[in-house]
Amino acid sequence: MQGRILAIDPGGRRVGLALTDPLRIIASPYETLLISSNDDAVEQIRGVIQREQVTEVVVGVPLRPGAEKSEQAKRVEVFIEVLKARIDQPVFTIDESYSSVEAEESLHRMGKKVGDDKGAVDRIAAALILKQYLQETQG
Repeated sequence: MQGRILAIDPGGRRVGLALTDPLRIIASPYETLLISSNDDAVEQIRGVIQREQVTEVVVGVPLRPGAEKSEQAKRVEVFIEVLKARIDQPVFTIDESYSSVEAEESLHRMGKKVGDDKGAVDRIAAALILKQYLQETQG
């Protein structure tokens, strides 16, 4: 399949995005959206999908051990339903339980403070989600 893959790390106020290159080899942080609602997030994401010729979407869902879903996981599921209803591209999910922690650690290793650019954590987390998705689906 041709076209880029978009990864989404949804949050309450910010949504991190990452994109592959057109050959679907490299996962790169793209941008952080400031949002007011799921509808607002989806409208902004639709613009990215169109601009960047996205043909597939993957959303990180915070899963945790055990059968009970966290409140954040429930909110993400609602977001996914809104997203699926408003875009034509297939939407896949992947466990992103520790992507934000890994993103913060990555920033610390680069000598950057998380508080300087909170959106960077979201973008990097989305890139980690995308990298994991590529590894799982493309070997």
